[in-house]
Amino acid sequence: MAKLTIPQLKSSSFKGWAFVLVAGCVLTVLALFDRGGTGALLPNQADGSTGCTLTVTTEELNVRSGPSQNAELLGSLRQGEQVDGMPVVTDGFRQLEGDRWASDQYLTPVAGTVCR
Repeated sequence: MAKLTIPQLKSSSFKGWAFVLVAGCVLTVLALFDRGGTGALLPNQADGSTGCTLTVTTEELNVRSGPSQNAELLGSLRQGEQVDGMPVVTDGFRQLEGDRWASDQYLTPVAGTVCR
């Protein structure tokens, strides 16, 4: 079995512009994944895989684990984002790809897609 060794860092490793550049790159990558909150890593970009593409029409739309205001909050979508959905609407919530749910009144089907 291979043994993983981590080199010991010296204080001189954390000086100068090289450190600033590396730290900046790492923080940029983390910010891209995080997107500023609980919506991290949700697949919010529509790829048309369900045949129903929807556009968010409100400033911020909560995405939940089930068709209820009491269901676990998984994240949020921002106005103008497009997401793949299903034709299933339960209690005013539309099922999204990945077994997620959002209020149907703030989702508008994209022309040419079949959402009913």
